[in-house]
Amino acid sequence: MDRRQVIRHFLVVGAGLAFMPSCVYKEGKVSIQLKSIQINPDQESFLKNLADAIIPPTDTPGAAELGSHLFALKMVDDCFEKQEQSTFMAGLKKLQGKEPDPAALMSAAEQEKDEDALAFMKAYRRLVIQGYTQSEYVMTNLLPYQLVPGKYYGCVPVDNTTSKS
Repeated sequence: MDRRQVIRHFLVVGAGLAFMPSCVYKEGKVSIQLKSIQINPDQESFLKNLADAIIPPTDTPGAAELGSHLFALKMVDDCFEKQEQSTFMAGLKKLQGKEPDPAALMSAAEQEKDEDALAFMKAYRRLVIQGYTQSEYVMTNLLPYQLVPGKYYGCVPVDNTTSKS
Protein backbone atom coordinates (compact mmCIF):
# COMPACT_ATOMS: atom_id res chain seq x y z
CA MET A 1 0.00 0.00 0.00
CA ASP A 2 1.48 3.31 -0.98
CA ARG A 3 1.10 6.74 0.58
CA ARG A 4 -1.35 8.11 -2.02
CA GLN A 5 -3.75 5.26 -1.50
CA VAL A 6 -3.65 5.73 2.30
CA ILE A 7 -4.35 9.46 1.94
CA ARG A 8 -7.24 8.71 -0.45
CA HIS A 9 -8.77 6.27 2.06
CA PHE A 10 -8.43 8.81 4.89
CA LEU A 11 -10.19 11.45 2.78
CA VAL A 12 -13.07 9.12 1.90
CA VAL A 13 -13.52 8.04 5.52
CA GLY A 14 -13.26 11.67 6.73
CA ALA A 15 -15.88 12.83 4.22
CA GLY A 16 -18.18 10.00 5.26
CA LEU A 17 -17.82 10.92 8.92
CA ALA A 18 -18.45 14.59 8.14
CA PHE A 19 -21.79 13.80 6.41
CA MET A 20 -22.90 11.16 8.93
CA PRO A 21 -24.74 13.54 11.36
CA SER A 22 -26.95 14.89 8.56
CA CYS A 23 -28.17 11.36 7.77
CA VAL A 24 -29.42 10.63 11.26
CA TYR A 25 -33.00 11.72 12.04
CA LYS A 26 -33.79 12.26 15.68
CA GLU A 27 -37.34 12.10 16.99
CA GLY A 28 -37.05 15.34 18.93
CA LYS A 29 -36.16 17.50 15.93
CA VAL A 30 -38.32 19.70 13.76
CA SER A 31 -38.70 18.47 10.18
CA ILE A 32 -38.13 21.88 8.56
CA GLN A 33 -35.36 24.38 9.11
CA LEU A 34 -36.50 27.97 9.62
CA LYS A 35 -34.46 31.17 9.80
CA SER A 36 -36.56 33.73 11.63
CA ILE A 37 -38.97 31.78 13.82
CA GLN A 38 -38.22 28.91 16.17
CA ILE A 39 -40.69 26.10 16.82
CA ASN A 40 -40.37 22.92 18.84
CA PRO A 41 -41.59 19.42 17.90
CA ASP A 42 -44.73 19.79 20.04
CA GLN A 43 -45.72 22.95 18.17
CA GLU A 44 -45.07 21.26 14.83
CA SER A 45 -47.25 18.33 15.89
CA PHE A 46 -50.03 20.74 16.93
CA LEU A 47 -49.80 22.55 13.58
CA LYS A 48 -49.92 19.25 11.71
CA ASN A 49 -53.03 18.15 13.61
CA LEU A 50 -54.63 21.56 13.08
CA ALA A 51 -53.92 21.40 9.33
CA ASP A 52 -55.49 17.96 9.25
CA ALA A 53 -58.55 19.37 11.02
CA ILE A 54 -58.80 22.25 8.51
CA ILE A 55 -58.63 19.93 5.47
CA PRO A 56 -59.20 16.36 6.68
CA PRO A 57 -58.27 13.32 4.62
CA THR A 58 -61.14 11.67 2.77
CA ASP A 59 -60.69 9.73 -0.46
CA THR A 60 -58.04 12.35 -1.21
CA PRO A 61 -55.06 13.11 1.05
CA GLY A 62 -55.51 15.70 3.78
CA ALA A 63 -53.53 18.89 4.30
CA ALA A 64 -51.06 17.31 6.73
CA GLU A 65 -50.30 14.45 4.35
CA LEU A 66 -49.48 16.92 1.57
CA GLY A 67 -47.29 19.03 3.87
CA SER A 68 -49.44 22.16 3.96
CA HIS A 69 -48.41 22.84 7.56
CA LEU A 70 -44.76 22.96 6.47
CA PHE A 71 -45.70 25.29 3.61
CA ALA A 72 -47.45 27.58 6.08
CA LEU A 73 -44.44 27.63 8.39
CA LYS A 74 -42.09 28.40 5.51
CA MET A 75 -44.33 31.22 4.29
CA VAL A 76 -44.49 32.73 7.79
CA ASP A 77 -40.72 32.46 8.08
CA ASP A 78 -39.91 33.91 4.66
CA CYS A 79 -42.74 36.30 3.78
CA PHE A 80 -44.15 37.75 7.01
CA GLU A 81 -42.80 40.90 8.63
CA LYS A 82 -41.21 40.67 12.08
CA GLN A 83 -44.34 42.03 13.77
CA GLU A 84 -46.58 39.53 11.95
CA GLN A 85 -44.19 36.70 12.85
CA SER A 86 -44.23 37.62 16.52
CA THR A 87 -48.07 37.84 16.47
CA PHE A 88 -48.23 34.44 14.75
CA MET A 89 -45.90 32.85 17.30
CA ALA A 90 -47.76 34.44 20.23
CA GLY A 91 -51.05 33.05 18.93
CA LEU A 92 -49.48 29.64 18.42
CA LYS A 93 -48.15 29.57 21.98
CA LYS A 94 -51.57 30.55 23.38
CA LEU A 95 -53.43 27.85 21.44
CA GLN A 96 -50.84 25.08 21.55
CA GLY A 97 -52.23 22.99 24.41
CA LYS A 98 -55.83 23.08 23.20
CA GLU A 99 -57.71 20.63 21.00
CA PRO A 100 -56.92 21.27 17.30
CA ASP A 101 -60.48 22.08 16.22
CA PRO A 102 -60.44 25.16 13.95
CA ALA A 103 -64.05 26.22 14.58
CA ALA A 104 -63.74 25.91 18.36
CA LEU A 105 -60.40 27.72 18.44
CA MET A 106 -61.71 30.53 16.25
CA SER A 107 -64.87 31.04 18.30
CA ALA A 108 -62.92 30.91 21.58
CA ALA A 109 -60.49 33.53 20.28
CA GLU A 110 -63.38 35.76 19.18
CA GLN A 111 -65.17 35.44 22.53
CA GLU A 112 -62.02 36.18 24.54
CA LYS A 113 -61.12 38.99 22.12
CA ASP A 114 -57.61 37.53 21.85
CA GLU A 115 -56.09 39.35 18.87
CA ASP A 116 -52.95 37.16 18.69
CA ALA A 117 -54.90 33.90 18.61
CA LEU A 118 -57.39 35.30 16.11
CA ALA A 119 -54.62 36.59 13.82
CA PHE A 120 -52.84 33.23 14.09
CA MET A 121 -55.95 31.25 13.18
CA LYS A 122 -56.82 33.47 10.21
CA ALA A 123 -53.29 33.47 8.81
CA TYR A 124 -52.69 29.76 9.40
CA ARG A 125 -56.02 28.74 7.87
CA ARG A 126 -55.36 30.88 4.80
CA LEU A 127 -51.83 29.48 4.37
CA VAL A 128 -52.90 25.86 4.83
CA ILE A 129 -55.62 26.25 2.19
CA GLN A 130 -53.17 27.99 -0.15
CA GLY A 131 -50.55 25.27 0.35
CA TYR A 132 -53.11 22.53 -0.23
CA THR A 133 -54.65 24.01 -3.37
CA GLN A 134 -51.23 24.73 -4.87
CA SER A 135 -49.74 21.33 -4.07
CA GLU A 136 -48.62 19.08 -6.87
CA TYR A 137 -51.21 16.43 -6.02
CA VAL A 138 -54.16 18.82 -6.20
CA MET A 139 -52.92 20.61 -9.31
CA THR A 140 -52.35 17.40 -11.26
CA ASN A 141 -54.96 14.97 -9.93
CA LEU A 142 -57.92 17.05 -8.78
CA LEU A 143 -57.94 20.15 -10.98
CA PRO A 144 -57.99 19.99 -14.77
CA TYR A 145 -54.69 21.78 -15.29
CA GLN A 146 -54.00 23.09 -18.79
CA LEU A 147 -51.24 25.26 -20.07
CA VAL A 148 -52.21 28.86 -20.80
CA PRO A 149 -52.72 28.87 -24.58
CA GLY A 150 -54.72 25.66 -24.49
CA LYS A 151 -54.91 23.05 -27.19
CA TYR A 152 -54.49 24.00 -30.83
CA TYR A 153 -57.13 22.68 -33.20
CA GLY A 154 -55.77 23.05 -36.71
CA CYS A 155 -58.62 21.33 -38.53
CA VAL A 156 -61.38 23.71 -37.39
CA PRO A 157 -62.63 26.01 -40.18
CA VAL A 158 -62.54 29.72 -39.50
CA ASP A 159 -65.88 31.47 -39.97
CA ASN A 160 -65.39 34.86 -41.64
CA THR A 161 -69.08 35.75 -41.88
CA THR A 162 -69.19 37.50 -38.49
CA SER A 163 -66.54 40.07 -39.29
CA LYS A 164 -67.52 43.09 -41.38
CA SER A 165 -65.13 45.00 -43.54
